[in-house]
Parts: sequence; structure tokens; C-alpha cells
Amino acid sequence: MRRSVSVLQAGAAFGIGFGLLIISVPASGAESPSEHAAGDDQGSALQEIIVTAQRRAESAQKSSVDLQVVKGDQLAAAGVTQATDLSSIVPGLSVSIGGSSVQTYLRGVGTFATDAAAESSIAYNIDGVYISRPSGIGPIFFDLARVEVLKGPQGTLYGRNASGGAINLVTNKPENDWSGGVTVNGGNYGLRQITGVLNAPIGSEVSVRLAGETVDHDGYLTDGYDDQKTRAARLTGLWNASDNFSLQIMGEYSHIGGQGEGVVRRSLLQPSNSSPWLGASDPSQQPPSAHIPGGTHILPDGYTNNDARALSAELTWTLPFATLTFLPAVRTVDVDYVNYTPGFLFQDEETSRQHSYELRLANHTAGGINWVAGAYYYDESQTEHYNDAAVPFQDSFVNEDLTTRSWAGFGQGSFSITPTLRFIAGARYTHESKSQKGSTTTILPVAEVSDDDGARTFDNASWKTGFEYDVADESMLFLTAATGFKAGGFVPSIQTPRNSYGPEKLLAYTLGSRNRFADNRLQVNAEGFYWKYKDKQERYLGITPSGATGLLTTNAGQATLYGASLDVQWLVSLHDTISLNAEYLHSRYNDFTYTVYNPRGGSYAPQATGCRLGTAVPAPLTPNPIDTVQSVDCAGESLPKAPTWSGSAGFEHTVNLSTRGLLTAEVDATFASRQYLTTDFIGSGSQAGYALLNSSLTLSTADRHWSIALWGRNLTDAAVYSAGFRYPFSAPVAAGGDPTLVYSPIRPPRTYGVRASYAF
Repeated sequence: MRRSVSVLQAGAAFGIGFGLLIISVPASGAESPSEHAAGDDQGSALQEIIVTAQRRAESAQKSSVDLQVVKGDQLAAAGVTQATDLSSIVPGLSVSIGGSSVQTYLRGVGTFATDAAAESSIAYNIDGVYISRPSGIGPIFFDLARVEVLKGPQGTLYGRNASGGAINLVTNKPENDWSGGVTVNGGNYGLRQITGVLNAPIGSEVSVRLAGETVDHDGYLTDGYDDQKTRAARLTGLWNASDNFSLQIMGEYSHIGGQGEGVVRRSLLQPSNSSPWLGASDPSQQPPSAHIPGGTHILPDGYTNNDARALSAELTWTLPFATLTFLPAVRTVDVDYVNYTPGFLFQDEETSRQHSYELRLANHTAGGINWVAGAYYYDESQTEHYNDAAVPFQDSFVNEDLTTRSWAGFGQGSFSITPTLRFIAGARYTHESKSQKGSTTTILPVAEVSDDDGARTFDNASWKTGFEYDVADESMLFLTAATGFKAGGFVPSIQTPRNSYGPEKLLAYTLGSRNRFADNRLQVNAEGFYWKYKDKQERYLGITPSGATGLLTTNAGQATLYGASLDVQWLVSLHDTISLNAEYLHSRYNDFTYTVYNPRGGSYAPQATGCRLGTAVPAPLTPNPIDTVQSVDCAGESLPKAPTWSGSAGFEHTVNLSTRGLLTAEVDATFASRQYLTTDFIGSGSQAGYALLNSSLTLSTADRHWSIALWGRNLTDAAVYSAGFRYPFSAPVAAGGDPTLVYSPIRPPRTYGVRASYAF
């Protein structure tokens, strides 16, 4: 299907935005949404948001964690149905898909995950349970109370793989009354979305909550890729046996189908595409996308067939001196997909079986000492079978069994020095063991079977310390220093002992201020941060013993990041709210050197990297005498996916229609400055500065049971690329090749539609 925007479609999208500007003129007597939701006593103040980011319930304004909170109704209004949609509402956060894996970066810290061996540097958790697999973060962003985005290392309370931060999904809990609702959403590109919730009491002590969502839309790319066919359901039961004891059990299932993620071709040496959303397998792409006559080309036959299942429990027992919490959980992921993201065929099958157990004891008092201590155990078994083909240059098959065992003990507390000054201290010790068993069978360029076996252990002590100071009743300052740790691991396709890499560590200093002014109508929060990265894990195109090219991981070097963020929420009047979130980030590699492989001899093309190149020398591992390798030095470059400026701004206006209901108009924009998307640091692998404009107009009935909304996203049809992968097999420029050829996922074009909801 070719993408085209008709005059009618463009006019409809423009009409939404223009209509909002007209309706946003202040109207006398209008009331704020919070007044309708919470009553007259709260309508003239910003609502308090309770978070559990530090493993205890507290106001977000009293938390000394650099975090951003997105409420459930905001997620629904922004159309967030999967992790990649978070990029449009959280500054400094970049989420894309590589193959079938979610690639998450916060302030440039993240992992280019594409296979079972990769683990994210940003930990995803749902109701306190860690989601290990980047491919297991499915379409579970429905019926959520909130999403907490924690920026910076969370090594004390969260532990493994939270070196760059954590993203906490908090679901709505069962309640002891009948409630529920259904939302139907339709729009262009054949969008069909249905979300349903039913909450039911069973007696006086037990209640259950069933929620589900189905989403379908056609591909945003002209070759059918970037479609969505997802199904998900969640059943939660809660037993409140007494005031001191409760047990919650949650089961969850999600499925991802469809053609899957697609890419578009970008180049510095070829003419620009007629449309940014021209799919790489589109017949109109000339010359052929892969530049391999008679070889592997990008085809429209990709598919995704992923299933994730989860079962968890949360037991809470209030003892005389503290509260005991036990979290056992099981998660399974089955992955099956065909994808062409790197510019050649990648066919993968994976399984993951994860068990985790966390036991916590916490004491929270109005003053004095507040603490939490616990133990954690994690066990995961994986299999991976994939074919990586770029005929006639390479064709290889990888079969691996991966095992991870991890245990940790942790504790953190705050201690009151004076009524307004508190000291924070925490520590966590982690022991982790990993093993890999399997082999790589290479057909091209040379037939060979390599043994990929290996085993390693990693030990780490993370810590956090700092101070909190209450400047006034609604103002707080905090200063913290914290460390994070991500264990090393293994890569396939390369022989022992060079098939593993070491851990990475991050040290972060944060100075923050949280404030409410003007009778809680104005909120101004600010953070300044300074991060030091050590032994940063980077993925790059490397050489295997048989001469094949693949994504390898190494401890490439060190980096420094610093900056500041500002978050403002202003209730201008009972019917007008303004929000602003802006972040400045400076990032640089202090040390980043790796080796590239030239499969046909010669030198690495200067157009293929913005870094400094060493002299080409014969490749030591391959049987082909003309193959060469070169060093690439990228010290001084900024980190990928780390824009200098990013942020969002929004305006909400409400009109009280008395007995006829409430009319709410919203306009918001997200923006970011220029950034590189790959470690090649070339123009075709970068994203220019952009601003995305979104808007909605919602009519709700007076009893709040019914609502209907017109919405539009990316109204200016801006092309925003979320990642990049340089094609490694292009011939030299003199032979008609294109070393600047990059394949990039791209975020959705202009979308618009209608959403209708009923709640009781």
C-alpha cells in the first residue's frame, strides 16, 4: 500500500488543530477537570501524585529521585499502547524496535538490543516485577494508574540492568465495588482499538479486575511494515483478609503479530526519497535497497509472532514494627519473527523462562528513621536460533542456550538529623553468573562451525547517599550520589575466550529542587545532573572467525554526561493549565575505540564514519588474505540518541457546558534538537531537530459516563527517525557503492481519529 495524504485528510487534521485554537479562548465560569473529578475543594489546586519509586508510597513532590510521572489518563489520551509510544511524551527518552526487541535510551544511556543475548540498561518493571527480555515488553500499557520514569542509575533498590534508569508500570488495582468501561478508538491507517475494563467485588474481602486491549492498524510504510496487530489481557485478584494482610495475584498475556517493524533507506550519496515513509522493500526503491545483484534483498515478507505470559503475586503483611512484602513471579516469552532491519535477512526464534523472587521489609514513620531492606533472586533460561543472511557475503546460523542466575541483598533508609534535614544511605550487593552453550554454523563466506561456549560470574556493590532538606512546607532540596551496574555477558559467532564482555557502571550526582507555589497552583521542579560512565557496553559491526560480519558487544570506553531539567505545571485558572518540561544534555565519549572489518580488502570508507580511522592491516582471523581490519576512534563524539535539547509543552482549556457536560481542548508539542542515532556518526544516521504537534478536543457528559474525542498526532507530518543501522556490505564509492547507506525505523506520520468511551 502506498502512502498518500489527500487534501481531505490534510484538511481534517488541520481542522482539529485550528479548532483547538479557536476553542482555547478563555470562557468565564469554566471549571478545571480536577474540580469535576475531585470536587470543589481540590479544583483550585494541582493534584498530588503518589508514587512508589522508592519501594514505598510517597508524594512525587517529596521524592528525592529524578523522575517523571505520566498518569493513566494521559497515556490513553496520547495513544500509548506500547513502549515505543513513550518517546512522544517523556523528554530525554528514546524507544525504538530492533528486530523484535525494545531498544530504550535515557539521556543517551541504553542498549542496541537485537537478539536474546542483549539486555537493556533501562529496567522495565510492572507492579514491582522486573521484565528481563527487551522482546518481552509487549502491548501492556493499558489500564495503568501511572508510569514512573526514573532517570539515572537505580542500583540500590532496583539492582540488575538499571544502570541508566528504570521505567515502572503501575496497574490499576481491584476495588471493592462494581465499575468498568469500554473505549473504542478509530482513525486513519485503518486504526481499530478497543479497550475494556471490568471491576467486580466477590464478597466483602475479595475483588477482581479484568482488563484487555486489542489494537490493529495498517502499516505506516508504503510496503506494509510498521503495522500493529496486538492483543493483551490482564486479570488481577485482590484478597484483603484483614487490615494487616492482603494478597494480590495477577496473570497477564500479550501477543504481537502483523508484518512487524520496517525501515526506510537513507543516504548522503543518493537522492532523497519522495516520501519519508517509503518502505525499503517498496518496488519504487531504485537501485535495489541491498545493492546485491542476485543476492539477499529486503522483501515485504516479514512477520512477527511473539507471545508473553506472566503470573505474579504480591503478599503484604503489616507487622507491629514494619511491613513485609513478598513478590514471586514467573514470565515466559516466545519470539518468532522475520525482519530486515539491518538491511539483510534476520530470522529469529527465541524462548525465555524467567523466575524472580523479592522479599522486602520496610518501616515508614512520620519522622525519625524510614528504611527498606530485602533480598532478591533471579533465574532465567533462554534459547535462541537465528539465521543471519546477506548472500553472497554471509549466511550463518546461531543456536545458543543461555542461563542467568542472580541474587542480591539490599537496604536503603533516610535518617532525620533535624526536623527538616534527612540523610540518605543505601547499598546493594549483587552476585550474577551467566553461561552460554551452543554453536555458530557459517556457510558464507567460509563453511565453518564454531563453539560459542562460555561461563562468567560478576560481583558488584552499588550504593547511594545524599541529603534531603525541607526549605518550606511545599519546597524541598535534595543532593544525591548513586551508582548503577549492568553485568557483562556473551555474544554469539565468535570463539572463546573472546566471546564475552565485562560489566558497565555509572556514577551519577543529582541536585534537585521540588516546589509548589501560589496555594499549590504552580509547581516548579528542577534537577541538575552529572554522570560518569565506565566500561560502557557498545554494540558494533565486528568480525567473526569465519569472516562473517555481525553485531558484537564490547566495553568500548568511557563517557561523561551532564545537564539540567525543568518541569513546570501551572494551573492558570480554574479552566486553563500550562505545562512545560525542558532538558539540556551535554554528552561526550572520553574513550571509544573499536575495530571494523573490511570483507573485500582495502580501507574502511571515510564516508562510513565520522570518527578517526587507523591504518588498514590484514585481518588476523579470516582465511581470506585480502580481508583487512581498521581501528575507529570516536572519542570526543556525543552519545547516540542524546539530543542537546529536548522537552514538551502543553496547554489545556476547559469549558463548562453546565448540564450538557464539559468540553476540553488540549494542544501539546514535543521537541528535540539534532542527534546521532548510530555510532557511525554520519549524516544519514542522524536525526535533525524536530517538533511534533498533537491536539485533541473532548466532550464529556455531565455525569462523566460518556465522552467522545477528536484527536490528531504529528499534525505537521514531521519525519522523525528513531534508530539507524549502517549497511556493512556496500561496495566502495568508486565501484558504485554507497557506504553512507543507513536503514532507519521511523516514527508514525500524521494520524488522527475519533475516540469514544463509556464508564460506570
